[in-house]
Amino acid sequence: MTDTTTTSGGSRRLAINAEWFGRLRSVAAIGQLVTIAFVAGPLGVDAPVLPLVLLVGVTLVSSALFWWWQASHVTPPSRTEWHTVLGGLMLLDLAVLTAMLALTGGPTNPFMFFYFVNLALSGVVLTAGWAWALSVLAILAFAVLSITHHPIDVLRDPWRLESLETLRAQGVADTPIAIIGAWLAFATSSVVIVYFTTRLTSELRASDRARRRVEKEMARAEKLEALGTLAAGAAHELASPLSTIAVAVSEAHRELVQQGVEGPVVEDLELVRREVTRCRSILDRMATRSGQPAAGLPERLTAEELIGDVLDELAAAGRVDVEWKNAAADAELYVPAVALAQAIRAVVKNGLDATDTVDPTGRITVRGDHLANKLRLEIADRGPGMPAAVIARAGEPFFTTKAAGSGMGLGLFLARSVIERLGGSLRLESPKAGGALVTIVLPLADG
Repeated sequence: MTDTTTTSGGSRRLAINAEWFGRLRSVAAIGQLVTIAFVAGPLGVDAPVLPLVLLVGVTLVSSALFWWWQASHVTPPSRTEWHTVLGGLMLLDLAVLTAMLALTGGPTNPFMFFYFVNLALSGVVLTAGWAWALSVLAILAFAVLSITHHPIDVLRDPWRLESLETLRAQGVADTPIAIIGAWLAFATSSVVIVYFTTRLTSELRASDRARRRVEKEMARAEKLEALGTLAAGAAHELASPLSTIAVAVSEAHRELVQQGVEGPVVEDLELVRREVTRCRSILDRMATRSGQPAAGLPERLTAEELIGDVLDELAAAGRVDVEWKNAAADAELYVPAVALAQAIRAVVKNGLDATDTVDPTGRITVRGDHLANKLRLEIADRGPGMPAAVIARAGEPFFTTKAAGSGMGLGLFLARSVIERLGGSLRLESPKAGGALVTIVLPLADG
């Protein structure tokens, strides 16, 4: 669910950036047309107006196509699509700017600095790969402009920039120092701008992801606290009637035994007494803050002992195959055994329930592996699997795909909460081979 949230948040940011980028391109194109008209009109500069206007037309047409592409999408484009389209537009803008400068004095044209605008935008909007690629192309474009361009007298003579004449006019062996210096300055400026904009953007994105994680954890903690309050209240309210039932059943059972009565009635009363005792045990666990690892003090136990506790209170424990790798069975953990065993038991029970929908006698597998200072448990069932939309919501409280009355949708939510509070992680996926796979990673005990 974290990945999905992060991805959708990134796509929304890209959509906003793309909207502003589209507006900026339109405004820039209009500004270019006004500049061309002013330079060729009141200033009387001998510039190739028609080719320049055609190049501006390329920008306007691409902007129109970009707006049409956005409007034609029923579903929001993916991040890859956004980056591809925006990167292509910025590449086109770089080519158009280079062609305009080649027609109007090359590096002597003051609008040459618009390269830096494009590079700064690429560092903010695009990935680092795209930004660096555009930077390299801009540096190469400036080098080409330094070698060959159509000079504009008004840009050259008043500012005494004869030293920036083309290499073709001066000869390659007589390269002006000013050209080399200008190219080095341009290349350095491009690298610095792209480096700092991409780094700043990367830091901002990382900060945004961290903020989203914290917000999600806070929301989960609030839900967990509410569930704890609900569970404690339910345990308190149900404790009294269950105690009354337990006393009444015990008295009836003892009375029948004293009278020498045997048969189904006595057996049924014994069954009721056992189930009431079981309910009291469940309520005792609920009375602690639901989902907190404080349900029992931490203790040292091996992974094999933990799985043994998980299976001890599982009705269908005989359908669970346990496999160990890299001596994982002997790996030691320092955890509240009751809370953790209850959390893993909920996951195993979900796997059994999923397998039941395909084969009521089907088996599930619990695999343990020792990875450095971690214990990895994989719980694989043979059920129908889950679509991505269900996996994204599987950890939400009260979300369940089971039939009404078969589950409350709290098992996975509470299991994840317990495991994460212990410094571990829980990941749910649906392999192509079928079924579902839950991977639990837990830190091992120190020393």
